[in-house]
Amino acid sequence: MKNIIKRISNFYGFKVPKTKIIKKLILIFSLFILVVIFLNSLFGLYHKKESILRNLGLTAYHGHEDFERYLVNPLKKSSRQVPPDKIEDLKINSDAHLKGQWSAPIDWNVTAIHSVLLPDYSVMTFGTVGIHKKENKDVRENKKIIVTDGRELDRDGGSYQWRGHDVNSGVDFDIWDFKKGYGDQAHQLFKKPVTMDAFCSVVRVLDLDRVFILGGNKNLETDQPDTQNYTMIYNIKDKKFELSKNLNLKRWYGSIVRTGDNKLVMMGGEDVIPPEKRSTIPEIIDLDNLDQDWKLLLKAESNDLFGEAGNEEWSYPKAFLTSDGNIVGISYNKIWVMDKTDNYRIYKTGEIPLVKGGISRTLEHVNPNSEHKKHLKLLTIGSAVGTQSSAIMIDKDKVIIFGGKQTGKEYSPSNKVFLIDFSNSFKPKIRELNNMLYPRADGNVTILPTGKIFINGGQAYNDLEFSNFIAEIYNPNNEISVEMSNAYFRRNYHATSLLLPDGTIFTAGGDVWNAEIFYPPYLFTKDWNDKTVLAKRPQILDIDSSFKRGDKKNIRISEENISKVTLISSGSTTHAQGSESTYRSLNFSKLDNNFIQIEIPKNPDEIQNGTYLLFVINSNGVPSYGKIVFIN
Repeated sequence: MKNIIKRISNFYGFKVPKTKIIKKLILIFSLFILVVIFLNSLFGLYHKKESILRNLGLTAYHGHEDFERYLVNPLKKSSRQVPPDKIEDLKINSDAHLKGQWSAPIDWNVTAIHSVLLPDYSVMTFGTVGIHKKENKDVRENKKIIVTDGRELDRDGGSYQWRGHDVNSGVDFDIWDFKKGYGDQAHQLFKKPVTMDAFCSVVRVLDLDRVFILGGNKNLETDQPDTQNYTMIYNIKDKKFELSKNLNLKRWYGSIVRTGDNKLVMMGGEDVIPPEKRSTIPEIIDLDNLDQDWKLLLKAESNDLFGEAGNEEWSYPKAFLTSDGNIVGISYNKIWVMDKTDNYRIYKTGEIPLVKGGISRTLEHVNPNSEHKKHLKLLTIGSAVGTQSSAIMIDKDKVIIFGGKQTGKEYSPSNKVFLIDFSNSFKPKIRELNNMLYPRADGNVTILPTGKIFINGGQAYNDLEFSNFIAEIYNPNNEISVEMSNAYFRRNYHATSLLLPDGTIFTAGGDVWNAEIFYPPYLFTKDWNDKTVLAKRPQILDIDSSFKRGDKKNIRISEENISKVTLISSGSTTHAQGSESTYRSLNFSKLDNNFIQIEIPKNPDEIQNGTYLLFVINSNGVPSYGKIVFIN
């Protein structure tokens, strides 16, 4: 005991006192310090373990220091830039005509894991429990919120605040009328309108009145019912939600395709309840008779393409309708076709090339004159494959795949881009295009009115580390991508991106109850004084909202200088996946008195029934406000 006290006293730099009471106090104090050090070490190890588990999706992420690493507070001095106070007071940046610019973050009633543009120009978002009450603070500031299940959270706090998926229940639905602005008065929150958890579902707008939400969730962190095979319809005019016909199989993370004869085919997905059985048989329903049951497409059953082949082929397979009426798709890197003439019998038709010979090494830098060491992790950029890649149909039968992550610890997320030409749906042609500027897994791709592709968010390592705040715009015609300005919040796995009718981009989600608006460069120009100002936009002055396929339609416009007319499917996105996102440049002719005439292709397999955004583009590349039209 004497030796221990002596060593402790030497450590603190004073001589050992002779009083027994003081000796005992020194010993008690020192033991207390040792216990604190031990607990701190243990706590740090716990958080390290928690971070590892979180990255595997097994548990929540904790720890304020780690939280600060992953999230951005726009008001902190360390942030890259400070946004404007209010979105209505947006001050135009001098380089906005080159790099676009972002709005201030906006309060959002839910974490927008799902975003859908509705035919009445409003936006539906859902994915988590909604906000019941919030602090009245600066819109840019993180604030306290109380959500509808009663707990108090930070608006921008992220997933460290909850356990697993317990707030990620698509039970509350926000409808935003963006014509009314960005305040609370523009939103209507529906709190549990039906008994269905629509988290990880897939959505398709059927017509001007109805929205179809398919496949749901069983939140294992709650006592909510299992609704993975549920479907429901939202009636836009009546603002009513009601359950529809149940699916045969559970379709958490499923995909859908609308056929030319107005059927809906659903494929992929799984049962989230262990042992997570995959749904390997697609099924079909007649949209003209939703009272009938879903029917299994037994000839389309495939464990290799929708099942347990080892690369999450079942998870949101990319699927599109080709002009011959067949359904084509990509599951991981496997390309397939469902033959309509043989009750959708499925065939594998090719593969996206994988990168071979990847490496996973950690290099250690040691300075002999210092105890500090540095470590560098080496990975190989993989191919544009997997559930974390994103896909669009940019022209008739042409699909582009962006980014993603190849299976294997030796591969990092990808910056690769592939074009697949499905002109012959049984013999697709694959071509690698020039890369994106940045590797992105879970990046959102959004088709712009001009036919260029806006790419934002995603990450270069995992969902919480090395997030990409820098957007880019990719031109598929010359395969050149241009860097845009920085967003303020990470938008990764649980994020969405949506083209709005005014030509701006809505981005939201990412485990926060906020959203941002991106203003693309085509909205800006330079005036005679070299000042960046808003560009003059062409206008669609008169148009009928309903189009018959094959009709020629006259459209009155504000100027004669129109170079392009484009049609884009109204957006529906989740988990960086668009629901059959398509784009067409339409043939048109110029008439007298500021009229143009457009023609909708007759083939229903080329452009299915549904709602689309119609834009006219002038010779300066500036789009009009989009008009939502229904084609049947």
